[in-house]
Amino acid sequence: MKGLLVKDMRMLLGQKKFGALIVFMTVVLSFNSDSYFVVYYLTFVCSFLAISSISYDENDNGYPFLFTLPIDRSSYVREKYLFGFILNLCSWLVGILVCGGFAVARNELSSFRENFALLLLVFLAMFVFDLLVFPLLFKFGSEKGRIVMLCVFLMIFFIGYILSTIVNYQNILVQLSGYPKAVLGALLLAVTAVILFVSYAVSVLIMKKKEF
Repeated sequence: MKGLLVKDMRMLLGQKKFGALIVFMTVVLSFNSDSYFVVYYLTFVCSFLAISSISYDENDNGYPFLFTLPIDRSSYVREKYLFGFILNLCSWLVGILVCGGFAVARNELSSFRENFALLLLVFLAMFVFDLLVFPLLFKFGSEKGRIVMLCVFLMIFFIGYILSTIVNYQNILVQLSGYPKAVLGALLLAVTAVILFVSYAVSVLIMKKKEF
């Protein structure tokens, strides 16, 4: 699995122009918009970079070549999840450092501390996004997977919109705010862990049944 991680990291480092664009956009956004947006932007972009690594492996009949190497399909899936976690975490940490630096420079450190829980939620949300997308890409491939992914998230958005007309979310948020943050944080981590377990199990099952 270490070799697969090195491969994906080298592929990432090889995209120098795209990396330079990300750095440029980060600097521009840091000065011209809310510094919190830097955390959203970096985590969002790197989340998609983790997803795109599957597309690179699939291109030019890459899967049959990869599986001639001394790796099994479970290890391949596990590496993708680890790679996604590393990218999301590193981009989030960089965003936090940039945002925290601007908070100190602007004398807004207290506000930064108050919003830290929300910024942590950004990391969890983008990691969960990857967890939902990975099985779709393994099942349908990069091209069809994007279409299926779009349909799924449009359906989720539609269901969310319908529920928002029925359920009063403000009352729910007020009730949740009464619970200790540690309890809510533990609950979010537990839900993320369940999604991770189910997503990984489904992805492994898909890859083991897939023919190349």
